[in-house]
Amino acid sequence: MKNKTTTLAFTAALAFITAILPQMAQAQFRSAIDVQEWPSGKIVLATGDTIYGPVTFHRSQEVINVQNEDGSLSSFSPVNVQYFVAQEQPSGRAYTFRSLMWDMGRDYSDFKKPTFFEQLNQGPLTLIMRESYVHKDSRGTSPYSSQGYLYDSNYYAPGSEWLSQIKELYYVMLPDGEIVTLRNVRKDLHKLFGKRAKQMKKYVKEHKLSYEKPHHVVAIVNYFNAQLQVSDLKQVVAQEAK
Repeated sequence: MKNKTTTLAFTAALAFITAILPQMAQAQFRSAIDVQEWPSGKIVLATGDTIYGPVTFHRSQEVINVQNEDGSLSSFSPVNVQYFVAQEQPSGRAYTFRSLMWDMGRDYSDFKKPTFFEQLNQGPLTLIMRESYVHKDSRGTSPYSSQGYLYDSNYYAPGSEWLSQIKELYYVMLPDGEIVTLRNVRKDLHKLFGKRAKQMKKYVKEHKLSYEKPHHVVAIVNYFNAQLQVSDLKQVVAQEAK
């Protein structure tokens, strides 16, 4: 009886794993720390044309590959793309990336070039993100940066003595298209919040939010956007123009 019960339990577990494996295979994953792949995507080109297919995003190289119906690959850089949406299956979770003109974070520079940013929300203050990679020796020596990005071990397991991490780098796009680098997320956001900074501090404290957690940062900016009035918006743009 015991053997029969064990066999039935094993069979049930095997059936469960078999059922969920195809779904797991359709989620986004990282074939390398700076390479993400999705089973479905929509790419809107600068020409206005739209392409659909599985998407691979090479973050460090700023290149996306799209698999065409005939199995061939098409590659695009930010200069060729307006935006693209990568989607997991069957959950349908979507990730939106936009090609934006950026000064590469160089203060007082007039030179800008098209660059991919992940868009985290929609509103007057648009929170956008890039990644930075930090590599740390597993034996405990000092970490070093590889231009890089904060890493989730659920996505990538490096097979070497180096432990890789991905760090989210946050930015805010203002209504006029200007991109503000959030070097210190809390401090720089409060500067943008202007006269509503005190109200925002109270909101963050009451809801126990953290400027260290991506979904919390999105919630904070979304709340600020919901409170905005036209006068507030003009103040924010004026502050950054100084």
